[in-house]
Amino acid sequence: ISSVSHELRTPLTAISGWGETLLGDETGDPRQLRRGLRIIVKEARRLTGMVEELLEFSKMQDGRFTLQVEEMDLQAELEDAIYTYRELFRQDGIQLNYHSDQELYTEPISGDPQRLKQVFCNVLDNAAKHGGSGKRIDTSISREGEFEVVRVRDYGPGIPEAELPFIKQKFYKGSSKARGSGIGLAVCDEIVGLHNGIFTIGNADGGGAVVTICLPVKE
Repeated sequence: ISSVSHELRTPLTAISGWGETLLGDETGDPRQLRRGLRIIVKEARRLTGMVEELLEFSKMQDGRFTLQVEEMDLQAELEDAIYTYRELFRQDGIQLNYHSDQELYTEPISGDPQRLKQVFCNVLDNAAKHGGSGKRIDTSISREGEFEVVRVRDYGPGIPEAELPFIKQKFYKGSSKARGSGIGLAVCDEIVGLHNGIFTIGNADGGGAVVTICLPVKE
């Protein structure tokens, strides 16, 4: 139950946060209303998909888990995740920055857009949860050789060196007091690995933690 609750909390946070935002908006701005409702509907659909995915979590562990692979725009999925969480983070006093070298990485990659969007949302949610005290999260996408590389960096306390080797293990929480089951990063690592990618977590120079997601451009 605790494993499932962690995964479901991310879209539920977006749904409840935008619901509260719209209820408290006395301007009646129709654009804000439609924007919020679009996110609520989209996250509710993602929630439904995630429930189905978590019921298949055992399949992931024994190799029966499959991706719905198609040609996809990785940058669009990342920007969608950032758009979803930027306002929520702002309400918590966290600035979410995004840098893409002012370029459009139009070359598609082969991947499952729903699973990769889940990875981005999980990593952003994790950065706010564990590094939100730094009040700033930086995200970027760049082309590096045959990989598209996404980085998410927070300015919180970072990860104790002794815990770094275990941070991607299922149910591992270390010394963190943040709520959650410890399954989110293990799921991210599994999904990125199934895309023949590399998912790494470390401490950034100058403090804070940084997650790096490398996905091959060519199939």
